[in-house]
Amino acid sequence: MNVGKVSRSFGGVGRNLADCLSRLGKTPLFLSVMGTDEHSESISRYCRHMDMTGVRQLAGHSTATYCAVITGSGELSLDLGDMDIHQQITEQHVSKFKESLCSAPLVCVDGNVPTATIQYVCQIAKEHQIAVCYEPTDENKASKPFLSDSWRALTYISPNLRELRAINRSLGCPVPAELPARLEDIVRTAMTLTRPLLTQLRCVVVTLGAHGVLLCSRRTEGSISVGPATHQQIAAGELCATHYPAIPISREEIVNVSGAGDSLMAGIIAGLLAGHDTDICVRMGLLSAYLSLRSHEPISQEISTASVNLEQVKARSWPEVKMWKMI
Repeated sequence: MNVGKVSRSFGGVGRNLADCLSRLGKTPLFLSVMGTDEHSESISRYCRHMDMTGVRQLAGHSTATYCAVITGSGELSLDLGDMDIHQQITEQHVSKFKESLCSAPLVCVDGNVPTATIQYVCQIAKEHQIAVCYEPTDENKASKPFLSDSWRALTYISPNLRELRAINRSLGCPVPAELPARLEDIVRTAMTLTRPLLTQLRCVVVTLGAHGVLLCSRRTEGSISVGPATHQQIAAGELCATHYPAIPISREEIVNVSGAGDSLMAGIIAGLLAGHDTDICVRMGLLSAYLSLRSHEPISQEISTASVNLEQVKARSWPEVKMWKMI
């Protein structure tokens, strides 16, 4: 028997994003499904700070559960998920909230959602010119919007390098058999793999774990825009990759890495919705991720409008940012 400590927390990519955005003063409508079991009761109590009116309870289904084995250093060692209920996040369910979707400044969708539902959301976004952020979730789910032309409606995506490789593979682009470990090589590979996506997308946010984040985009006005870009804007800008190192953190401080990426994106999105420039948005994301790394919960309860804001970002000393032209 392997000795360890067992604890329960509330996660899920979409839930994490909605949780973090709510803590950052935004009012996201969370669309999902859950069972009528004890897990659903606990989730409802824990998520009282969130708008859960879009979460449908289904009798005869188990609430999605995910078991993660975390090493002493906070890294993921093994995971097991019972996610069948995600197939019930149908077009019909989402369509009940079409009015809210059409009036939203930005819609987030993750890879746990069925492909047909992702396509439906992308179609609505295209028709109503709504910005869409896609969170790939994992290597096996990353390619869902890219199995059709739906991906052309996306504005932002936030893959890690493995997910980015899987997306390129689904588009028929050449991909490396092995992924690099050195930062310089990682950046070079990421720039190559993001290029095919930037023919349509405004920005690819490549999460690099301990190395921070790499923003790949066309610089037209010096900052990322929430609104979807026109083809003229996309064609006019210069392709650039900007590396933002993570906030330094010791191994001893890291408690859990499972929600850091979601915290990063939620912080960036909160900054975008507040109208901040690119540097501030990314640093709000990095600060949110830093707080969650130190937390047993995927989304740190320390995250708030007081701990992650413009003043907190400006008060910090940040590692040097580097930018490359994507030739």
